[in-house]
Amino acid sequence: MRLFDTHAHLDFPQFDPDRALLLAAMRDQGVYALNVGVDLKSSQASLRLSMENPNVFPACGIHPHEAKVVGGEVLAELEGLLRRGAVAVGECGLDFYRNLSPRDAQMEAFRAQLRLAKKLDLPVILHERAAWPEFISALREEGPVRGVVHAFSGDLPKAQEALGLGLFLGIGGPVTYPKNEGLRQALRRIPQSRVLLETDCPYLPPQPFRGQRNDPLKVKYVAEALAGLWGMQPAEVAEITLENARRLFGVSL
Repeated sequence: MRLFDTHAHLDFPQFDPDRALLLAAMRDQGVYALNVGVDLKSSQASLRLSMENPNVFPACGIHPHEAKVVGGEVLAELEGLLRRGAVAVGECGLDFYRNLSPRDAQMEAFRAQLRLAKKLDLPVILHERAAWPEFISALREEGPVRGVVHAFSGDLPKAQEALGLGLFLGIGGPVTYPKNEGLRQALRRIPQSRVLLETDCPYLPPQPFRGQRNDPLKVKYVAEALAGLWGMQPAEVAEITLENARRLFGVSL
């Protein structure tokens, strides 16, 4: 069974003690990962990881937490990194929950990266927290957009809004959390062809591992949860979502 974790941060320091062992285990178990940049440094690290590991693909972008540093020079450097083989722009978006960058700076950085993605004909990996109306408005105004709403945990109306813009939904550990029945209900009713698996590791581990570090090997628990919702075997979910990832990101596996 091959699995594709479409949102990982394997360059983060939480993986420093055992990164090589984890990457070897991923290769042995047929697990692919998209390593997602959050700033210029981690975007560079994503490119390095992809060059050293054939089952890792790179995305380069500026997270909304880092939007306060985004200007013309940063965007030019980001474009240079994207042109070195990145398969997506991101993660980018809006985070009005933590507000680690001013909201106007977040919006400017978000729109700039949406335009950069269109310029380079790349999909986007989208982050949204406590900013749904502004997030959707920006996407509509800057569209059309190809991409995925990462760590989607909304209800059916939000899912339908995102799908209406042509986006995919990235589903991770939260689908296994007892409180997220609204998400599970939505997933029973949306097209399987628009769902991607992800971990957001080292964060958001599946329910059996709450409080522990997440990693791409645990993406199988997300596949198992979706299999239960869709009435199929985990291997079928793995193949459907792997094909979805191939279609969006244009990668060869």
